[in-house]
Amino acid sequence: MTRKEVNTMKLIDYLKDKYKEIILNITSLVLVLSILLIFNVNYMLVLFISLILIFNMFIVLIYNFLKRRSFYNDIKDTLNKLDKKYLITEMFTEPYFLEGKLLKEYLYDINRSMMENINTYRYTTLEFIEYIEMWCHEIKTPLATLNLLLENNKSQVNESIKEEVEKIDNLIEQVLYFSRSGNVEKDYMIRKINLKVIVDNVIKKNKKDLISKKIKIKIDHLDNVNTDSKWLEFILNQVITNSIKYSSDSPFIEIYSKEFKNNVVLYIKDNGIGIPSSEVLRVFDKGFTGSNGRKKYKSTGIGLYLSKKLCKKLGHDIEIDSKVDEYTLVYIIFPKSSMVSNLR
Repeated sequence: MTRKEVNTMKLIDYLKDKYKEIILNITSLVLVLSILLIFNVNYMLVLFISLILIFNMFIVLIYNFLKRRSFYNDIKDTLNKLDKKYLITEMFTEPYFLEGKLLKEYLYDINRSMMENINTYRYTTLEFIEYIEMWCHEIKTPLATLNLLLENNKSQVNESIKEEVEKIDNLIEQVLYFSRSGNVEKDYMIRKINLKVIVDNVIKKNKKDLISKKIKIKIDHLDNVNTDSKWLEFILNQVITNSIKYSSDSPFIEIYSKEFKNNVVLYIKDNGIGIPSSEVLRVFDKGFTGSNGRKKYKSTGIGLYLSKKLCKKLGHDIEIDSKVDEYTLVYIIFPKSSMVSNLR
């Protein structure tokens, strides 16, 4: 049954619902007529009474049907106009029949209970997010101390430990940004920024891995864009980290931007192992690791999902093209207006 059929009250459905009441009325009518005939009441009078009772029964049914259909159609029309459906109890008109009044009272109680539960859940979630943010900040202190100790006691083993500590630090940063991703609007400042500043910061942050894997970096012209430097640096770091992780022989990463009529596009291209065509459209899905991530790379499937989410919050867009064993091209689109233009 379609949604329209479910939501629209039809006369035939109403009569089917009232069939017991109709049968009872007809039975009562037959009984009354039988008694009249037993007492030898005039046939014409009996017929006249029958017509009056039948007419009255159907008038009452039709009147009640029209009254209820009008009420429920008002609710349906109001719901279709509302983005926040739970506000329906504040919007539809006061019912003029008992069942409608009871329905409104029940809906109001249900809505109030739902809002109380949502507020409780929201408060608990905010407390948890605050704890996560506090933990991320606090854990950075012992990590910084550990890094300092490793730096002052250099050895091959300590260098390996330091690499793992840096990975932990990156994962902690990912957790911190993930916890804040639902409220980006409270913690960002859009202003004109040169992309080269952001790119240089990310390259510097990943310098050690880039050197150890002998990855060549080519940076061409980089334009100014309107963005938040902190959030964009995090997004770009996720992309560069993936390029490093999935690098191949004679690796390189090329970073450049192009200015178009409606937007500026930042391109990050590498010659890594690439992404199968069947998986390209899913790389931004939460938790999706793909065939590459299930191998030795141990992907979490969160970095690109979070990058996509943050880009949307900032009014940007991010897309990926790739070919297995040839290249992966990530491009971030910065609209010049409030509208995000897709180049595809």
